[in-house]
Amino acid sequence: MINRITADQQASVRRSSAVLGFRRRTYYQRKGGHRPEELDDAIADLLHQATRRFIAWGFWMVFHFLRRQGHAWNHKRIYRIWKREELHLRLPPKRAKIRREYQDLLAPERINEGWGVDFLSDWVVGPGQEKVRIINIMDVCSRKALWTEAFSSISAKILTDVLDQVLAWRGCPAYIRCDNGPEFISQRLEEWAKQHHIELRFIQPGKPTQNGLIERLNGTLRTECLNLEWFKSMEQLNEQIQEWSVVYNTIRPHSSIDFKTPDEMEQLNQNLYFKAVA
Repeated sequence: MINRITADQQASVRRSSAVLGFRRRTYYQRKGGHRPEELDDAIADLLHQATRRFIAWGFWMVFHFLRRQGHAWNHKRIYRIWKREELHLRLPPKRAKIRREYQDLLAPERINEGWGVDFLSDWVVGPGQEKVRIINIMDVCSRKALWTEAFSSISAKILTDVLDQVLAWRGCPAYIRCDNGPEFISQRLEEWAKQHHIELRFIQPGKPTQNGLIERLNGTLRTECLNLEWFKSMEQLNEQIQEWSVVYNTIRPHSSIDFKTPDEMEQLNQNLYFKAVA
């Protein structure tokens, strides 16, 4: 292959190709001081440097980044090297998914056999406009709201302390159904449940309907209490929540239990208790 024909030889490319028996298409005039394969390796090195530094960048972002650095190579050439180096197969590491087995979602037939636990968020319009989280615990058989209280934040310790208070007057259930929030999957709650011989039943991620009764309780609390007025302090909010829970358990009829109240349902079905406090 002809690398270069100097001006001193005073011969055209056409004439030289005819004399040497080469096709003119095989002639090229190398520019710069690098062979093509050497330049490709240099480009590959730049691509690897860029992708190590900017992990989430794709081809076009890296291409324009190199352009801004003063490299004027054609995008087709860079993309060919990009594919040769298999940089198009770069995938960011994904967080391992939580896999839960499907659990029976039917409400238990005995009172105090299963509890539903969940949180909902709101805020108070006091001087600091404080965000609050509200914990809801219900008996999924009688639909009774066992505990409803607002906190500035809810940790696993606060959750277990509240559950201990409910256990003190209610007795232990067979299971608690909850979602995969950090408080529920914590080691502290797991140890607490083993200590009291209570099964934690987690819903599948992204399927809140598998804990539909507590979700309905959350919606009722928001519709019938939280959305009706502005709360200027945590104390006012908790006072209003407690008044609502009394109405919910003793006055408000529930269509799912033949329009009885949860308290009335439990009083009429004393023989259905799974376990009560001694």
